[in-house]
Amino acid sequence: MRAAWFESFGTAEAVLRVGELEQPTVEAQQVLVRLYASGINPSDVKKRAGSFPNLLDEGLVIPNSDGAGIIEAVGEGVSQDRVGERVWVYQAQYARRFGTAAEYVAVDDSRAPRLADNVS
Repeated sequence: MRAAWFESFGTAEAVLRVGELEQPTVEAQQVLVRLYASGINPSDVKKRAGSFPNLLDEGLVIPNSDGAGIIEAVGEGVSQDRVGERVWVYQAQYARRFGTAAEYVAVDDSRAPRLADNVS
C-alpha cells in the first residue's frame, strides 16, 4: 500500500517519506479501512517533531490519527454487515505506530463510527 512515514524526528520536509509498505492485517475486534482522507492535527505535528521520544523505539511511524474511508474487511467479533460502510476514523495512531497517512489502516471497531450519508 502507499503510505507516508517517518523514521526520525524533525520537520515534515526533512523526515517524511512516501512509498510502498505492507498492508495491515485486521485482527479480532478490528476493521480494515481503505482511507480516502487523512487529517493532520497539532498532536500529529508534535509527535513528528519529537514530543514523544519513545515513539520510534519499535520502528517507523505512519502519522495522523484521523481520517475517513470505507471498511473493506472485519476481524473476528465484528459484524460482516460493516463491510462497505463509510466511516470516520479517530485515534488511529493512539498508543501505536500506524495512523491514517496511508491507503489502509486497521483500527479497533469502536474507533470507526459510521459516517452519515449527508456528510462528504
